[in-house]
Amino acid sequence: MSNERRPGSRRSRAESRHRIERKSVHAVRHGDGAAVPAMSSEVIEAALYRAAEGNDAAQATTYILTEEGSFVRRPDLYAVCLDWSDDGRYASVQWQTLREVVDAADSPYADGALRTILLLCCALHDDGPAPWSRLASLDTTNARIVSRGIHIATGGLPLRQALGNTP
Repeated sequence: MSNERRPGSRRSRAESRHRIERKSVHAVRHGDGAAVPAMSSEVIEAALYRAAEGNDAAQATTYILTEEGSFVRRPDLYAVCLDWSDDGRYASVQWQTLREVVDAADSPYADGALRTILLLCCALHDDGPAPWSRLASLDTTNARIVSRGIHIATGGLPLRQALGNTP
């Protein structure tokens, strides 16, 4: 019997949360030369939320990064900017590293909504410059995500409520 899935079938949430996508032949090289395989966004999201528990700023930035979605789908970002626990259950963003990647002269994030969002998230953690003047350039969806994230950071909106998980 084949292990292939029928078209249209779905993986269980637990199964998809813990798998590493093996399609990526082009693994990203980490600073020490080790290859970092592409990972499913669900694994990254779960690890970020676990690490953010109990910290409003971390929950806010996790919300912004996961709801916008680009960070968790880009190995060039998460391979360099995430610090994983030894058991792989927790991941935290290295904010200084992320800011350096985004601000680098040869950065692919020289302009646009993703740059604005990433620098705003950095500012919520490192008190560095925030791209306040660029917020008006965000589309309605990203502006809503950012405003909810800021509301979470101030303690005014519980993360569970922002995610639609209120009892």
